[in-house]
Amino acid sequence: MSGLTLTVTALAGMMLGCAVVGGVGQVAVARARVDAATDLAALAAASALGRGETAERACALANRVAVAPGGGDPAERRARTSGCRVVGAEVTVSVEAPVRVLGLTASVTGRARAGPVSGA
Repeated sequence: MSGLTLTVTALAGMMLGCAVVGGVGQVAVARARVDAATDLAALAAASALGRGETAERACALANRVAVAPGGGDPAERRARTSGCRVVGAEVTVSVEAPVRVLGLTASVTGRARAGPVSGA
């Protein structure tokens, strides 16, 4: 194998490795953002329930909070609430958002539960 072939192969391998590491980083950031949006949505819905709002209004608020754009990232604006369930004073919210990595689109999902503090 010539020196040039070996150099080109090594460079191609390093470029592929960098692309994979970058893709993993993109997924990790998207996951953290979806988790934060899900936590905020669940807290907002639980707060609404605590103020006497109906389950439907609490879930509508959770949806508005979850899909609100943040950080200027266009991917965050495509987030959607995939579930909102109210049981008593507790609410469970699921949010999902697409993330594009290396030309492929995947879905990142977060789930959070919130309600009143009990028995301290």
